[in-house]
Amino acid sequence: MPEDERRRMWKLAGRYSSVGIEMAASLALGAIGGGWLDQRFGTGPWLQTVGIVLGVVMAIQSVVRVVRRYQADHRRDENRGDG
Repeated sequence: MPEDERRRMWKLAGRYSSVGIEMAASLALGAIGGGWLDQRFGTGPWLQTVGIVLGVVMAIQSVVRVVRRYQADHRRDENRGDG
């Protein structure tokens, strides 16, 4: 495999593999932050539930952003003749 192709593959792997970390962080921050707010204000599971829902929304946004970036990269590669 040519060195340029190997570098390109590693670059793509780094760019797109970060979405898993972003998803986990979004969900964890939502759950932990909501739980902390529930303890602070005595609101039961409500703020944690809201935090989890917001975490899911943020995780979905991460996936959508990565898919759009992938599609743009793919279109660009096709236009250059690399696809």
